[in-house]
Amino acid sequence: MACNSGVGLTPTLDSTEHHFSAGGLYDGLVLLIDDETESYWDHITGEAVHGPLAGRTLEIGPLEYTTAGSADPELPIAKVPLMSPLAVAMRLTTRKTGAGGMFPPMFKGTMAPVDPRRDELENGLGLMVGERRIYVPFEAMPTTVVVDERLITVAMNDGIPAATCEDGSRPMQMMTRWYGFSLTFPGCEVAQSSSQT
Repeated sequence: MACNSGVGLTPTLDSTEHHFSAGGLYDGLVLLIDDETESYWDHITGEAVHGPLAGRTLEIGPLEYTTAGSADPELPIAKVPLMSPLAVAMRLTTRKTGAGGMFPPMFKGTMAPVDPRRDELENGLGLMVGERRIYVPFEAMPTTVVVDERLITVAMNDGIPAATCEDGSRPMQMMTRWYGFSLTFPGCEVAQSSSQT
């Protein structure tokens, strides 16, 4: 995804398992649609934003990121063409940005103005702890933030950003681009290197 973000969603609501696919775009982010009710869901917050289940929320959790180099050496890796016809078409119909990333034209047409505090395609780690929404740019790592008297350390581990609490637990977090996080959580905080927020 262009937003480079996502969370784990528990697909069960009121003891009914739902099945999801991409249903559209809003603010350059995928809206999921469920087969059972055709409700549309925010893929970051887990909230149904339109349809019969609007206002309901699925349980979310952080995804575990890794690299191919850190994975089990016995794990089979699928080999795909470097430039599939779809990838070629996407490159031909995208525009370059100052960050060197790309937006398909259809994405920009769905987006509200992006918070100008950061480059729209910058990568970082988004923290969702209590009522706080904190974006930590890759360039600001390592850093620490304090949320509700909990010290959270954010650092790169083998090229993967991760946040860990003092007790070893992991707060709700996701790798994300600035535009996706800031459009989902307007007015979010931005952490600085070695800062205490």
